[in-house]
Amino acid sequence: MTDEACADWIRPEIRAESGIPQEPVPEGTLRLDAMENPFDLPPEIHRRLGEDLARLPLNRYPDGGASELRELLGKRLFGLPSDHIFLGNGSDEILQNLFLLTPGPILLAEPTFSMYRLLARITGRPVGTVPLEKDFSLDPEALLEAVKRLRPSLIVLSHPNNPTGRDLDSRAVERLCREFSGGILVDEAYFPFSGNTLLSLRDTCPSLMVLRSLSKMGLAALRLGVLAANPRIVAELDKIRLPYNLGILTQRAATLICRESFPILEAQVRMIIGLREELRDRLQTISGVAPLPSSANFLLVRIAGADPSFVAQRLALQGIRVRDVSRQHPLLAGCLRVTIGKREENDRFASTLALILKGQP
Repeated sequence: MTDEACADWIRPEIRAESGIPQEPVPEGTLRLDAMENPFDLPPEIHRRLGEDLARLPLNRYPDGGASELRELLGKRLFGLPSDHIFLGNGSDEILQNLFLLTPGPILLAEPTFSMYRLLARITGRPVGTVPLEKDFSLDPEALLEAVKRLRPSLIVLSHPNNPTGRDLDSRAVERLCREFSGGILVDEAYFPFSGNTLLSLRDTCPSLMVLRSLSKMGLAALRLGVLAANPRIVAELDKIRLPYNLGILTQRAATLICRESFPILEAQVRMIIGLREELRDRLQTISGVAPLPSSANFLLVRIAGADPSFVAQRLALQGIRVRDVSRQHPLLAGCLRVTIGKREENDRFASTLALILKGQP
């Protein structure tokens, strides 16, 4: 389509976007760039899923409110009744709906998850930002100063933060709750790996919402996001939720796995945490490599004496994909983000990285 064909009726800010890259990944590539769980569910679980899903009536619409799954996930993830729970086709859909719900600017503490800014622009929300401290901690003074200046409707925070892997200071968020009257969203997508939640702040801050995902702990293909919020907020979100946003296959598969196989996912999470610390120890032995502490299923790795973009390209030539975040924000200069894989995959990455930094092919 030419520029002339869409110039008058497509929003210019959408035309200015480059979109999300959908480049094909060569078969056999080691994917350490997408924060996926490297372990699949056992074959027996796949067999039972196949048998169960084969009996579903695909000619019928699913439960529009996903009532059974809402009740199950509310209890398992948050210990809350279903009227406090909003489900989305991935966390991204929940974020998009939440941004559509708000009338004013979105305030972010950066560097953080890049989709926040993209979804805000897509939904027509102005974006205000404040930088994190040099150690990637939250600066509540800067946020509150930005609140006075920008008058945002919503503050979005990531805990642990992506791509830094650092937890938020609960005292800083508690102060925001006391002094900011708008909505506060805490994205806890990586909660399974940290075990630290800010859910208890909802007791004194009814406009605080907690977002979780099943993707990082092993169900990325299902695309299922879960929001815990005041029932009044959930009711407002339900007004703009598209009908049948969760298909019957997702609802049934998630229900079956969460009822019967959740302990398997939790055991895999514990394995990944151990592998994360093993990889961090290994990387600390490589000259010019500084892996930062992480509470997530990835490491932010600072490279000294080499261009991280060049390093990422060389790794890709060796069939290993990591995320180059060095140009996303000044605080991330020199950094790569690396997902935790299986032990042999982590070893392959560390060995290849060491050779690249030594200038060897």
